Amino acid sequence: AKTANMPIDQVTISFLDPYQSSGPLVISPRFDDSLSFLTQWLTAHRSYVESQMLLHGAVLIRGFQINDAPDFEKAIMALQPNLSDSYRGTSPRSVFAGTKYTFSAADVPVNYPIAQHLEMSFLKAPPRELYFGCLKESSSKGGETSLCDFRKVYRDLDPDLRRKFQDKKILYRRQHGKVGERWTFDVGAMLPWTQLFGTSSRAEV
Repeated sequence: AKTANMPIDQVTISFLDPYQSSGPLVISPRFDDSLSFLTQWLTAHRSYVESQMLLHGAVLIRGFQINDAPDFEKAIMALQPNLSDSYRGTSPRSVFAGTKYTFSAADVPVNYPIAQHLEMSFLKAPPRELYFGCLKESSSKGGETSLCDFRKVYRDLDPDLRRKFQDKKILYRRQHGKVGERWTFDVGAMLPWTQLFGTSSRAEV
């Protein structure tokens, strides 16, 4: 009952750019910055947060007492209880201790370039939502997670090119070698194919 009756204005809602009402919506503490309050608020206003993600492309939650990976996972599961860990993409990643669904974005140095991309767009059912958390500020330059609204990118494409994509579709080709076979800057191609597919059988792949 306490969660159901929690007013939406118990948090501060703003925009990352104070001069524009677009881009990531920012949710920050107004009175209470505890993890307990945040999970209750997210549960009570799940539909609102999801609608804002769809409208603005991203929602940034900052300033609350999220101190480690288990805290992060608890907050996210208050917003989305149906998380999945069945597929973790093509980059080398590690699960954080004490969690089931929280893992590193990529086990590479912060200065490695990661191009803008549509996460797991090559899957038949790509994830609808992704959740990123910064648990430790980088001690050197780099490490930020940049955002790109590909809806705008699509709208900016030449109409003829859009029609070509729609008519001819897209074929993805990716090469994954064996462990130590080659070195690459491409974070998406670092995993050996045996680890990526979870088998050493070419016939099974």
